[in-house]
Amino acid sequence: MSARARERAKRQPAKKQTAAPIGARAGLLLRARWRWVLAVLVLAHLALAWLVLEPAPHTGGDNAGYLALARSLLQLHQYRDLYDPAAPIHTQYPPVFPAILAIASLAGIKTWLQIKLLIVAFSATAVAFSYLWIRRHGRPELAAGVAAVLALSPGVLAQSHWELSDVPFWAMTMVAVWAWQRVPAGLRARFFTAVLLTTLAYFTRSAGLPLLLAAAAWLTWRRRWSQLAVFAAVIVPLAFLWWLRAKSQGGVDYVSQFWSLDPYNPALGRMHVVDLFMRMRDNGSHYLNMHLPILLFGVAGLLPLSLLVAGLAGYGWIRRMRRPGIGELFLPLYIGLLLVWPAVWSGERFLLPALPFLLFYAGDGVVRLTRMVARNAARVPAAVAAVLVVGFGMPATSQAIDVGRTCMALYRAGDTYACLPEQYKEYYHIAELAPRLLPQHSALLSRKARSFYIISGLAGRQYPLSDDPQKFFQEAASARARYVVYDQLDGLSQAYLAPVLLKKSNAFCILFSLGQDRPAVFGIKPGAAQLPDGGTPGSFDQCPVEYWKNGAVRDSLYQGAIQ
Repeated sequence: MSARARERAKRQPAKKQTAAPIGARAGLLLRARWRWVLAVLVLAHLALAWLVLEPAPHTGGDNAGYLALARSLLQLHQYRDLYDPAAPIHTQYPPVFPAILAIASLAGIKTWLQIKLLIVAFSATAVAFSYLWIRRHGRPELAAGVAAVLALSPGVLAQSHWELSDVPFWAMTMVAVWAWQRVPAGLRARFFTAVLLTTLAYFTRSAGLPLLLAAAAWLTWRRRWSQLAVFAAVIVPLAFLWWLRAKSQGGVDYVSQFWSLDPYNPALGRMHVVDLFMRMRDNGSHYLNMHLPILLFGVAGLLPLSLLVAGLAGYGWIRRMRRPGIGELFLPLYIGLLLVWPAVWSGERFLLPALPFLLFYAGDGVVRLTRMVARNAARVPAAVAAVLVVGFGMPATSQAIDVGRTCMALYRAGDTYACLPEQYKEYYHIAELAPRLLPQHSALLSRKARSFYIISGLAGRQYPLSDDPQKFFQEAASARARYVVYDQLDGLSQAYLAPVLLKKSNAFCILFSLGQDRPAVFGIKPGAAQLPDGGTPGSFDQCPVEYWKNGAVRDSLYQGAIQ
């Protein structure tokens, strides 16, 4: 610098040092201390998930199906439905989650409560990798805000402990999407890790198909032909073999159930094109008006808020499609799957894998819109929105904590099925009684055969969803079932089983009932299908002694158990 320039610089007043905007300082702090932020969010989620945990098993029955498959892997080293008397090869649920349960069982994780804690660990993993995925987009404030909503929202906490495959699938999806970020060109270790994680996600739930398609589309978009070839070489044979297994066995699969108007009412028939659009309308209404608000706020019916989130997410997603990643391609495919799936199966748990993406794109939309007005304040509205969402859900979370504490207290006092509806407690009570009162290796028809098997150890099937006695007796003969359980779980027994019992009351005998208008166990008489219609409706003979285990009819155990 010349002497004249130095002299000029001395005469100029020193520039004032201005403080960085609050948003910028928060961003710097979140970048520098991101590990602490991640640890706090995960620990907060784990703590709240424990406080809201309900120790009783999920009542759906899928959980028992997974456990039955895990037993098959451990005992037979095969993938069969042990709850069914014929132990057929299983073709519906992919094997990763049952394999996880089998490994957990070997490690001593066997009770419902222990399995729930395992699922909570997957939920925390999903929260953590949602944070890491968003952080890799260079949005530390959004990463913290979205992860906080995921960690603290009452609906997410409510789903965090159910012993189903949905939360593990959510966790594996987020880990896989995170792994695909910044995957370099070429056959590197990071690429193979992403392929492995994607494969595991798909074979955890068949709903992972959108993830496979998104990965293949992204590789095509980026013209990474060698990576696409390897990806296809891994995925296509495995997916084809899984499909071929189901096709060759003629077992239950999701495709046949998809085309049913209502899987719980086969009499309605198969779906047509117009029905598909009506289903999409119904599912869209359910997810916007009920499932999304329940996940975020713990209450249903907040359609305007759901529409606001969806609208902002759509705007943010469109803007990010200029340079799409796996997440941008996965979200519309997965939402499309939710819209075309049977409406009776819609629920909060199916929306979990889409929730981090919806929240991130909504937050990104808020940031972009705010920048049009005040660039330096762009981060603030997104942070305020996250705080408002968490705050709005706090009453529901507080209520869930009260319920969780009450249920855990009852559980510790000896109530295995604490806080379940009474009809489920009675159904499970009958399942506990069955191996003590019925002959060994007895088979039964019941409403939830998988749950009955896990509790009782007795195999069986669900009775047909038909009020035709001949279909009932055909199923009983096929399953070699000598008993049927009449339950009060829902309307299916009244719709399908009650008409058969009333029309063919002379073909059944009564073993025992827990009381009037309560669950009961009936014996199926020999040659029941050939007996003519008859008998007084609602009047049944008492089953003879051969229907009981070692004359249990005279045992005080029976007399005391059914009171």
